[in-house]
Amino acid sequence: MGDKNYLKDLFHRTLTACSPENAVREAVEIEGAKIKIRDHHFESDEYPVYVLAVGKASIPMFKSLDNIIGNRIIKSLIVTPNSPENCSADQIITANHPVPDEESIKAGRAAASFMESVPKNALIITLISGGTSSLMCNPAGAITLSDLRTTFDLLNQCGASISEINTVRKHCSQIKGGQLLRYLHQDVTLIDLIISDVPSNDPTFIGSGPTVGDPSTYQDAYHVLLEYQLWNKIPESVKSHIEKGLTGEVVETLSPEEETIKRHETEIISSAEQFTQQAADFASEDGYKCVLSDQPFNEDVESVASYITDKVLSNEDRDGNPAIFFFYGESRVVVTGEGKGGRNQELALRGALKIAGYNNLSWLSAGTDGVDGPTDAAGAIVDGQTITKARDKGVNPDEHLQNNDSYHFHKQMDTLLVTGPTGNNLMDVVFVIRN
Repeated sequence: MGDKNYLKDLFHRTLTACSPENAVREAVEIEGAKIKIRDHHFESDEYPVYVLAVGKASIPMFKSLDNIIGNRIIKSLIVTPNSPENCSADQIITANHPVPDEESIKAGRAAASFMESVPKNALIITLISGGTSSLMCNPAGAITLSDLRTTFDLLNQCGASISEINTVRKHCSQIKGGQLLRYLHQDVTLIDLIISDVPSNDPTFIGSGPTVGDPSTYQDAYHVLLEYQLWNKIPESVKSHIEKGLTGEVVETLSPEEETIKRHETEIISSAEQFTQQAADFASEDGYKCVLSDQPFNEDVESVASYITDKVLSNEDRDGNPAIFFFYGESRVVVTGEGKGGRNQELALRGALKIAGYNNLSWLSAGTDGVDGPTDAAGAIVDGQTITKARDKGVNPDEHLQNNDSYHFHKQMDTLLVTGPTGNNLMDVVFVIRN
């Protein structure tokens, strides 16, 4: 099997092993009359169970939970970007990502109503995964859906980190930044089971933290908009709402100190670190030396490409043993061109330029959700010969980069990695194989 084919196979094997179904199955079990969630135990006869599932992984997460404790679930709501099939939830709303639509607004209001319907002394389990910020919205103040979409688009293209983007999103919402808790009776038990799609695994940023107290402020949101020169580009309704937040005319998001839920536990049940560790375990069994990054990348895409290349080239093996290097995180792309692409495809193209001529290197960059930007690809797989072959065909990699058109570069070079939506969302990963 060629190196590029091996990387593709390794990515698919790891996706299967780290599925949302498996993550829930490993976190939840039944012990006699008790529901056991990690180290927490609940007498199932004493706790009516309510389930709210939101995000790209909401359907498989809910199905897995339903298989374990289905007969104990009193009421359930799912918000998903995918077409639901064979799912027994009471209500399913299919909304849009990466920018909200009318169904996203419907989902936000339904989630607030759902929380209000949960009686005291109930157990509510939330299943949260990436994409929640767009899929479930309830705009604050006079912000319209159109204005919210414009703001999301500007944030997605400005090069800000996900934590900075979600700081602004939280302060345009009535339900994000812990505010969904305002609709919930304080005498309940709340368990958040979360699949992380942010570099820090900080639950206050995953899906904009709808059920987690928020330490950020309107001042923080304002500074993000200033730093990325968006303050004079955002719609007037958004600017007006944030200005009111700055002067105290509207309340802040729910701070951690304000939370009054009787019992609230938050568990990260799957992450990119676990994904890369599982991939390394598979590769090790196949005879490869494995080198894992000890921290996520979260810089601009050119810096990430340089960082990865430096790590690979500086790690010498005098015995010449084959090795695979594993990285994870989320790069940032400032979109200035008119082309088509995603951050993983651009990272792979920049990586191809940096490893050009190293015929013993192959590089996979991919989003674990299977969707890279507004394209049908998860990412791309390149090697040390990709750039030479491109130039021989008259394909100019620099022109494609300048126009943010990595998709069409990879399409011409047959280097796209297409998986379709995976139902998972654990940030982006890079595997580099050295033979």
